Amino acid sequence: MPWETVAEEVARLEAERHLHSATFANTSPSDTVTRAHLQQEMDRRTARIRELQEQRPLGFLARWLLRSGALAAAWGAVEFGPWWIRTGLGLLAAGLAFYSLG
Repeated sequence: MPWETVAEEVARLEAERHLHSATFANTSPSDTVTRAHLQQEMDRRTARIRELQEQRPLGFLARWLLRSGALAAAWGAVEFGPWWIRTGLGLLAAGLAFYSLG
């Protein structure tokens, strides 16, 4: 499964919730099992949307500090000698760059 941003996940969950809501509206009131299942699925998606909306993204300064750290680690990976230091710094640079994007 490809990585989703928070906005993409919220949009997907809202679309799924809307689909379940439409199905719920078209389900017979006598079919309590299906209605209960659909209601549970809608509630689960609503809870996940709220959870995602309550998350605080990294601030401007934090993102730039991570990017600066990634650049410093990348520079260190080029400058320092042993292969294991270069590998470690390269992985650190990739991790910091990836984390600064989210």
